[in-house]
Amino acid sequence: MNIGQRILQLRKQNNLTQEKLASMVGVSAGAVSKWENGNSTPDISLLVPLARALGTNLDHLLSFNPEITETEVNHIKQELTHLFLNDGYAIGEKKSVEYLHEYPNSIPLKFTVAGLLNMYLMMTEDRSEEFITARRHQSLDLLRQVVDSRDPKYTSLAWFCIASMQMNLGNLEETEAALQEITQPLINSRALYSELYLRQGKAKEALEYAEKMLLQDTVQTGFSLTTMAKASKMEKDYDRAFFYLNTLHKLESIFGTGLYSAAYHCCNLCIEVGKLEEAAHWLDIYVEGVISAGYDYSENPFFKDVELEVKPEEQKIVRQQLLQSILEEEQLKALDGLPLYAQAMEKLKASLR
Repeated sequence: MNIGQRILQLRKQNNLTQEKLASMVGVSAGAVSKWENGNSTPDISLLVPLARALGTNLDHLLSFNPEITETEVNHIKQELTHLFLNDGYAIGEKKSVEYLHEYPNSIPLKFTVAGLLNMYLMMTEDRSEEFITARRHQSLDLLRQVVDSRDPKYTSLAWFCIASMQMNLGNLEETEAALQEITQPLINSRALYSELYLRQGKAKEALEYAEKMLLQDTVQTGFSLTTMAKASKMEKDYDRAFFYLNTLHKLESIFGTGLYSAAYHCCNLCIEVGKLEEAAHWLDIYVEGVISAGYDYSENPFFKDVELEVKPEEQKIVRQQLLQSILEEEQLKALDGLPLYAQAMEKLKASLR
C-alpha cells in the first residue's frame, strides 16, 4: 500500500474530512487530495504530524515492515514464478534481486529465491556453462546464508538443496559434506497426521494429507528405481536395469506421475545396447505420454486434491521447453530412419506448432 492509499484509509477510519486533516497539519485540502490520488507525496517534515493526526505511527503510515511473513513470501514466489516463465529468466532474476534488497534479512525469501534462480535456469536464453555455473553459485551463496542463520525450519532443507546443486556442479566431496549436515528425525511423524485427522472426524483433511503423502512416496520410489537402474547399467547388468525401469514404467502408468520418464530411460538404454527398434518404440511411448499428460492432478483419482505450486498455464510453458529439448537431443538421432522415430518427431513438431 502506498502512502496516499494509507492516508485515505486512516482518514476515513478516523472520520476526518480532507479539509479537517489539512487543517490539522497545516496544508490545503487540495494537497491532501493530491496525496490520496497519488499525484504527489507529503513532504518529509509532515510525516510525523500526519502520523499523529491519523492516530498511527510512522511505520504503519509508510507501510514499513522490517520482516515479511511466510504468506507474503509465498505471494512473492508466485509473482516471481510468473515472471520467470512468462517474461524470461533475466526479468525474474532482476525482480528477485530487488526483493532481496528490500528484505535483506528474510530467511524464507532467501531460500525461495535460491530455489527459483536454480529451477528456472532451463528458461534462460544463455545456455553457456559459464552463465549456468555463475547462477548456481549465486543460489548456493543464498543457501549458505540460510544455513548460517540456523533457522530450524530451513537449515536442513537448505543443506539438501546445497547437496543437490553441488552434485550438479560435479563437486562430489562438497555434496557428501552437505548431506552429512542434514539432521534426520528419529521418528517420522507424517504417518500419524492422517490418522489424527480421522480420529478428529476431519475426513477431508485426512484424505488431502494422505494424497500428498502418497504423491511424495510415489515420486521418491521413482527416484529410487531410477537410481537402481543407473547403478545396474554402470555394472553392465542390463537385464536388471531394464527390470527396474519396467517396474518404474508400471508405477508411473498406475499413478500418473513422472511424465513417462521410465520410457525415456528405456529408450536411451536400448540405444546404448544397440536395440534401436525397441528404443524407437520406447521413444514413441515417451513422446505420446508427455504430450497427453495433464498439467495438474485434477483428473488424477489418486491426487485430485493436490495443488501444484506452478499453475497449469505455466506448466504448459515448462512442458513446451521439455518437448523442444527432446526434439533437439543428439543421442536420439541414432534412431533417424526408423518409422517410429519419424512418427515421434512428427508428434513433437505438431505439438509445438
